[in-house]
Amino acid sequence: MKAVLLAAGVGRRLGHDRPKALLEVGGRTLLSRHVENLAAAGIPLRVVTGFDAERLVAALPAGTEVVHNAEFRRGSLLSLACGLEGLDEDAIVMDADVLYDPSILSDVAALDRGFAIDPRTDPGDEEMMVGAKDGRVRAIRRGKLPGFEVVGEGVGFFKIDRASLPALRAAIEVSDPESDYEKALDRFVGEHGASYVLVAGRPWTEIDFPEDVVRAERDILPRVGV
Repeated sequence: MKAVLLAAGVGRRLGHDRPKALLEVGGRTLLSRHVENLAAAGIPLRVVTGFDAERLVAALPAGTEVVHNAEFRRGSLLSLACGLEGLDEDAIVMDADVLYDPSILSDVAALDRGFAIDPRTDPGDEEMMVGAKDGRVRAIRRGKLPGFEVVGEGVGFFKIDRASLPALRAAIEVSDPESDYEKALDRFVGEHGASYVLVAGRPWTEIDFPEDVVRAERDILPRVGV
């Protein structure tokens, strides 16, 4: 199994002009926290770079596997395609802009293929919501998801098993290349389904705006412990 960290984006909405993964929370970058958590779990890392790739690579441990998405400005779907290129093993695909308790990573790694869901039904404009029924994830998209037994925000990780990689690549191939990668995931789970683990009450947050940094340092970091 390998982790594929999608780290091609830039944090302009956070008021800086550097890779989003290099955002500091509590005096440490998100990237360094990912590296530490994955090393502790014994999961090798592949990083997808884009904006200011040299700066990001310089912050990685020597020997880290890196793939570059030269078209990162077109959308995250192309970063996912780059990250999966040539892969022939189980993978955990991870957004780089998430601060999380390591137990969430461990639980996602234990799934066959699937997602971490924080249950709630009141999405904002940014949140990717995940819907499940009959015990299987069947949708991932922004906005309300009526008609599902379990609905919640996706943490920003998903595991894909080796046997399902061809089907996921096929979903990527027929999706808009300038879209979010969740468009391909929505297509994939609609046809094939996926497992999930609920993480209600566990500390995590996606960081998109300056106020998210404040919340992360005030409310999440003291409970994460890394």
